[in-house]
Amino acid sequence: MVALTVNTHSSNIRCLNIFFKYMEKYIGHSYFENVYLFIDPCDYVAPEYVTTIEYNPNDCFTYQMGSCLSQVKEDILLYCNEDYIFYEQARLDVANELLEKLINSNFSFIKFVHTDIEPYKMYAPNLLVIDKTSVNNFSQTLSFWKTQDILNIHRHSPPAGIGLKGNLIGHLEDAAKDVCRHLNTAGLCYYNGEPKRGGAHFDTEVFPHVASALVKGSWNIHEYPELKQILEKENIEC
Repeated sequence: MVALTVNTHSSNIRCLNIFFKYMEKYIGHSYFENVYLFIDPCDYVAPEYVTTIEYNPNDCFTYQMGSCLSQVKEDILLYCNEDYIFYEQARLDVANELLEKLINSNFSFIKFVHTDIEPYKMYAPNLLVIDKTSVNNFSQTLSFWKTQDILNIHRHSPPAGIGLKGNLIGHLEDAAKDVCRHLNTAGLCYYNGEPKRGGAHFDTEVFPHVASALVKGSWNIHEYPELKQILEKENIEC
């Protein structure tokens, strides 16, 4: 019913190996109907349960994601980047309840990373509404998405990038916010009083993870001592 999609680049293999190991430990790949890896052509050998989808490294990020998402067969996906490292057991009972809510609603997504930079309307206990007028109506955070809806957003978004490339041609998150307003896209955010992490966002009890493990190419151990413990355990230099 639900797929896991993991977006990455071959320059981040060091992080990708940790991602799969701790996804297995705290979620388990059998929770997902399929696990998809979006990556540029390279010699990386993914775990046997992973379906690898290669994107054109010469395309902008908008087109790369659109091409990959169009090959996802499941109706719902859990969107991840390779540096969303899981560090505690997932609450799959809660995740399943949220999946049912999403499937039986007109909402497009349920995200798991709450921010407090704007007021929210309460939809249900622990669920906040993110409508087209919200500042965070689109974000590349860990989220359940209706596959067709996130694909539709990328198909309607202009050429854009992320990171340093975004500084040159425009950032996908900025462009997609306008697209979401045009498409009247709305979603929900799960928040159950989890503590704040850093200056902008909160932890999540459903899928506890590092968001994000890499910041400008360096390990984000300042915000996440959990990440430092993982790196030390894996004998990886911090």
